Amino acid sequence: MNSLQIQYFLHLCQTLSVSETARQLYVVQPAVSKQITALEKELGVVLFDRTNRGVSLTPSGELIYTFLSGAQERFQKTLTQAKKLQTQKKSLTLGLLERLELDELTAVVKEMQRQHPDLEVTLVRLDNPALLSRLSDGRVDAIVTLDHAMDVRLGVQYTELCLVEAVFVISRFHPLADRETLRPRELSGQMICRVMSRQGDASDDFLTRVLPLLHIKPKGFFPVDNLESGLAAVESNDAVALIDKRLQLMHPEKYRFVPTGTYQSVVCAYLEKNNTPLLEELIHRLQEKLHTGELDVDAPRS
Repeated sequence: MNSLQIQYFLHLCQTLSVSETARQLYVVQPAVSKQITALEKELGVVLFDRTNRGVSLTPSGELIYTFLSGAQERFQKTLTQAKKLQTQKKSLTLGLLERLELDELTAVVKEMQRQHPDLEVTLVRLDNPALLSRLSDGRVDAIVTLDHAMDVRLGVQYTELCLVEAVFVISRFHPLADRETLRPRELSGQMICRVMSRQGDASDDFLTRVLPLLHIKPKGFFPVDNLESGLAAVESNDAVALIDKRLQLMHPEKYRFVPTGTYQSVVCAYLEKNNTPLLEELIHRLQEKLHTGELDVDAPRS
């Protein structure tokens, strides 16, 4: 079945006249009859009943017509969309959690821009509430953040990029900082920073899951708004904080790090309507680069 046969068949279904179909298509009548006969032979069904007054669709012909006319309409819509995409400027706006060390993302963007010269990528670094807000209102196409920071009420889709170890951080002037070895359970009895949402409730479920696993019984929780206020509490010895190994710290020499052996996901989150082929390509490339460890980050960096 070829495109010419489909064209002649659909026209004949509309006119129910071989001569009129030939006139509209600027061909001779035998050409129409030949294509219809060949189509019937290939399909193994009779499409038209022929009479001296013209033709009429058989039940089988009506079924084939319904399918082909619908398929042609869908194809034309798809073709229109494809042409529109071709003429549109390619762009992606990505949000990255501030201080999340992810040099791989920059490398992937450069690779994609080499292969797609007309691709424009805008990268913004923001705190998590701002990232979620921009994702929700469409100002960014996707965000890269930590899975425990996701707000489930947003109804977003997300793809895991890599795992990152969580570490406790205490001040270098903390009474425990001079110990040669320091295990997480020895942080029992300390105040621990806990991020609170704008509504005043705890937004970090990861912390509450990790503490029992590490046999840590905190003295209490020190409420903080973000990483900055958490580190300020650490530096003043008011509390200890749980952070992620890929977080970039301005002055790492101020802290003592306590590995936990627990991991969480760095994810790329996006609204379903933003899931374009370009975004899929970026996510796939980023996963590959992170898994190969080409730009491995072993510790918080300044």
